[in-house]
Amino acid sequence: MVERPSVETASENLRYIRRTLEAAGQFTAVPGRSMAAVGAVALAGVAANDLVTGTPWGDSLSPATALQVWGTVLAISLAVVLGGVYRKARLTGVAIQAPLIRKLLWSLCPALLLGAVLTNRAIDLRQFAWLPAIWLGCYGAAMTSAGQVSIVPLRYLGVCLLMCAAGAAAAPPETGLIWMAAGFGWLHLAFGLYVAWRYDD
Repeated sequence: MVERPSVETASENLRYIRRTLEAAGQFTAVPGRSMAAVGAVALAGVAANDLVTGTPWGDSLSPATALQVWGTVLAISLAVVLGGVYRKARLTGVAIQAPLIRKLLWSLCPALLLGAVLTNRAIDLRQFAWLPAIWLGCYGAAMTSAGQVSIVPLRYLGVCLLMCAAGAAAAPPETGLIWMAAGFGWLHLAFGLYVAWRYDD
């Protein structure tokens, strides 16, 4: 006589099947706490621009030094997010498969590459005042697109970043740092904490 599986075993099997299906079609290893940490790093960059270097789109005497602050913010943020993705994938047992990574990169890279091109052009022309709008807009477009192959909150983060980009483009140049703090700082903090709570980070 074959024993019927227990409720606990059936529930465990269903969870495994669900994780496998999610991993096959959706990137779920989004680290909420790492997103929040990126927001804190961005706010530190805002503070450094405000208190130490000045902003390249304001009255900074050394635009190169001011821009290096954001290069440092970008490098630290990438390390934090990649480390968070690896940690969450291990904790949840979700395999990060090559086809899924390709889908995610196809979603992210076009807008990010455009941002790099526009940034280089704006710096060459010394049109620093456009940098907040370029950065927020291209990053927001990347997040909105990535939300189609990942968790839903990324789409809304992207939309909010696009709104910040529109505000930065329409507002006086001297408010650029405020929009940077709102988009890269506070939005990342808010959405990161929500993702950590909602998706068991």
